[in-house]
Amino acid sequence: MTGNSKKTSFGYVENYPKKDSRSEPSRNRVWSLLRHTHTLLPMLSGALQIFVGLVLVSITILGLIEPLWLSAVLSLFGSILSMAGVFLIYHTITKQGSFDGLLNQAIRRVINSQN
Repeated sequence: MTGNSKKTSFGYVENYPKKDSRSEPSRNRVWSLLRHTHTLLPMLSGALQIFVGLVLVSITILGLIEPLWLSAVLSLFGSILSMAGVFLIYHTITKQGSFDGLLNQAIRRVINSQN
C-alpha cells in the first residue's frame, strides 16, 4: 500500500481508460462536416430526403392514399428518395477529406524532392 501511485483517495486502483487522442480527430471531423457550406448543404438535403421518403412510405403503408396504383407509385418514390438521401450523406462524408489528403500528399512530395 505504500508508494502505489495508482491508488486514489478511495482506496481502489483507477482502471479507467486514459483519454485517447484518437477520439479528438473524430470530433473535429464531425465539426468540419457541419461547419463548411459545401458539406452542410448536402448533409441537410440528404437528411431531408430520408425524412420525406420515410414519411411518404409510412403514409402509403397506413393506406391514407386511396387508389392502390398511386399508393404503390408513391411508396416506390419514397423508397428511392430515402436511398438517395443515404447515398448523398455517405458520399459527402467519404469525399470530405479526399482533397486534404491530396494536398498533403503533394506537399510531402515537394518536401521530399527538395531534400
